[in-house]
Amino acid sequence: MAHRPGVSVCVYLKIHNFKNPNSTNTCVNSKVKLIGILIGFLAITGVGASVFHFLKEPYNLGFNEFPTITALHVIPGAIYLALAPFQFVTLIRSRWIDYHRWMGRLLVLIGLLVGASALFIAIVIPFSGWVESVINGFFALLFVYSMIRGYLSIRAKQIDIHREWMIRAFALGLAIATMRLIFIPVLIIAGNPSHDQIAMLSIVSFTIAFTLHIGLAEIWIRTTRNDLDPKTEK
Repeated sequence: MAHRPGVSVCVYLKIHNFKNPNSTNTCVNSKVKLIGILIGFLAITGVGASVFHFLKEPYNLGFNEFPTITALHVIPGAIYLALAPFQFVTLIRSRWIDYHRWMGRLLVLIGLLVGASALFIAIVIPFSGWVESVINGFFALLFVYSMIRGYLSIRAKQIDIHREWMIRAFALGLAIATMRLIFIPVLIIAGNPSHDQIAMLSIVSFTIAFTLHIGLAEIWIRTTRNDLDPKTEK
């Protein structure tokens, strides 16, 4: 039976029960590359948003009231987004494990700073009121919790559990880029929205971005998790 146009190679191989391991590896590698490209794009977007923050008047005037806290969120956040993706590169982990470990420790410290400052911003100077405080505060706490769980699990040599919590933390950190990709185009299309409309758009954008990212992270974790219980390195 001929391969039908429009049907991906991976789906075609699955339909026809191809058992060639090389074919399976090709499908997996293609998915990993696609995800890598998407993560790279979002990371660059997030870093760019951090740089742009210092080039214009902030939309949240509360940032001007607490410039130090804001800087401790924006600058470390950009560093985290720029460096964290490389922690998931197998080649780096396998060849430069010492780099991976030391960079991991540094990123945990940076991540905790980013999460703590995000929690402060959400509670003390929310742009969209108490609703944003609840939503962003919850996900900031989840980010910090994931960081701590990831660190404690690797200290206990629970490598698989460490991997899963760090994926969750990174997915949440990367969500700020997706928020911008939702918020800014809609804001431009809206033309001249009122403050209340902008505030609502901010809430909706944050909610969609955080929920989408943590959901996709869980799907990735569960589909790539080994059937065995998490291994403990001796």
